[in-house]
Amino acid sequence: MKIMYMPAEELIVLEMVEYSLDKLAETCALLIEAGRPVILNWAEGIAFHHTPLPFNTKELLKERMRGRIYWASVIFAELPEYRPLLKVGPRDIPVVATPNPLLQRAAGWMKAWTRGNRA
Repeated sequence: MKIMYMPAEELIVLEMVEYSLDKLAETCALLIEAGRPVILNWAEGIAFHHTPLPFNTKELLKERMRGRIYWASVIFAELPEYRPLLKVGPRDIPVVATPNPLLQRAAGWMKAWTRGNRA
């Protein structure tokens, strides 16, 4: 048996919105109330939630085989110090310090993008 690991070489984000931390938590609470499960990822001082495009078409599967992943959207906010929960009224929004290298690099990119756009 042969096992291969094929990490993504490129991440393409189609839509991205930066929020204040409070607005990000409120938005996540609304998503949860609408029935969508939401867990925020945290890395590099950024809390974020992304929605990947599923590999449900031949074209997207071919893109993945070429090393490309597409995110339909990502919402994020600066969260300098890790916290396992954000509270919105009675609702807890879980936050996971991600060990995933792709998500860590994406968070670093969002952080740099944010700083570059504020300059």
